[in-house]
Amino acid sequence: MKQLQIIILLFFNISAFGQKVTYNHVVDSTNAETKEVMNLFENYLASNPQNKTKNPFWNIEEQQNHKNFDFLESEFKPSLYMGFPVHILSIKFKNDICVIKAQFSYCKKDGSPYVLAIANYIAKKENGKFKLLNALTVNKQTWNCTTVGLVDFYYPKYHKFDYQKAQKLNDFISETCKNFGVKPKPFEYYLADDYDEIQVLKGLDYYIGMGGQSKPSGKATDDKVYCGGLGEYYPHEVFHVQIDEHFPNKHFWVSEGVATLLGGSRGKSLDWHIKRTNLYLQKHPAIDLNNMLKLTNLDSETSYHYVLGGLIAKKILDKGGWSLLKEFMSSGKTDEDYYNAIEKHLEINKSELNEYVREQLQIESKK
Repeated sequence: MKQLQIIILLFFNISAFGQKVTYNHVVDSTNAETKEVMNLFENYLASNPQNKTKNPFWNIEEQQNHKNFDFLESEFKPSLYMGFPVHILSIKFKNDICVIKAQFSYCKKDGSPYVLAIANYIAKKENGKFKLLNALTVNKQTWNCTTVGLVDFYYPKYHKFDYQKAQKLNDFISETCKNFGVKPKPFEYYLADDYDEIQVLKGLDYYIGMGGQSKPSGKATDDKVYCGGLGEYYPHEVFHVQIDEHFPNKHFWVSEGVATLLGGSRGKSLDWHIKRTNLYLQKHPAIDLNNMLKLTNLDSETSYHYVLGGLIAKKILDKGGWSLLKEFMSSGKTDEDYYNAIEKHLEINKSELNEYVREQLQIESKK
């Protein structure tokens, strides 16, 4: 969340730059096809791709198959296309495709560079004209793929596929969808030992936050789950793929809390996060949980929206079963809606949350 806030602040600071495009000297604009690709990419950037509407510069097949057809657009908030100047590092042709390597960055006042990402795009001819497509569409062909149940698992050559964990994930899907009364849907699941490997597969040679200690990490999109460090079983993100779209009128903490209740976070159960958070809050009595929605990361392992959101979801499930939890999942998107839902379902008003949550954390920690 801290990284997200930094990026949003940067957006307001640099948005006046516009999506300026420059080129490395190695890009040969005298070549007719190179020039066509240059115009294609510039036109795409100028078309406000963050709006996610039908786009004449993107290939038809991906637009037909995916609501959010540019898989890199949502990698950053509010968007990859938030206004960073773009420097084209290279445009390279290979067989029937062209790879565009683009750096999204700017120079800070002190002269140092700030690089948001180095991203790869593919250009390929469609009806005689170059159109853009995702690097993932091409790159995933180099990985192994095994289908178990509803899930197409993509994984690197070095990975030994675990059928038992894959079936466990399908069992989780079946049970979860049954409890929420929705129809399970097939999706793609990308896994690797390190999340950075998946980012490279998606087309990101570099992104802000890359590197550092490798920890379990994941992300869910409309029809894909990306998972680093947990192999074939990352239920938290799978919950989002299967359930979120059916409950559009929910608060962020509801979605993340229920996902943590049912699927844990970073490979650890909600119980683990509750015990960790309880110890931390005992040492920090000044933290005000009456305004808990203002809290973000507790540390590198636990975030408040996971653990406290999960605790509230658990209390609602314990009280009224799946029907009450589903009602909670449709209780509104605003912070006021969230607090009102807690008061409605648990009879705890906002001014009582600090005492109530701390008490419940201690009770759950002893189980």
